[in-house]
Amino acid sequence: MKKILIVITLLSLVFLSGCGYKEGVVTSSQKAYLYFTGDVNGAKVSIDKGKMFSVKAGKNNKYVVNTGKHLVEIYKNGSLIVKREIFTSDGISKEIKVQW
Repeated sequence: MKKILIVITLLSLVFLSGCGYKEGVVTSSQKAYLYFTGDVNGAKVSIDKGKMFSVKAGKNNKYVVNTGKHLVEIYKNGSLIVKREIFTSDGISKEIKVQW
């Protein structure tokens, strides 16, 4: 009788341990945004020494970057006109002013 009670108790413990309530939080990947103002006509932008690309001016033209520290370089007519180290935070938009 004792053996049966021990077996039932052990089986009950094994069964009940698998029925725990699991809770978690799912978050999206962290993103920040850059937008450019000023004279962007003919400007080429490089972020973290990456491939250069053209940009459009204004808050409505945002470019997604990862959060953290970045080096932003802006070239016009082959000359470096802006070189800034910036730090971006999750969900924040950062303005980069282009001045010639």
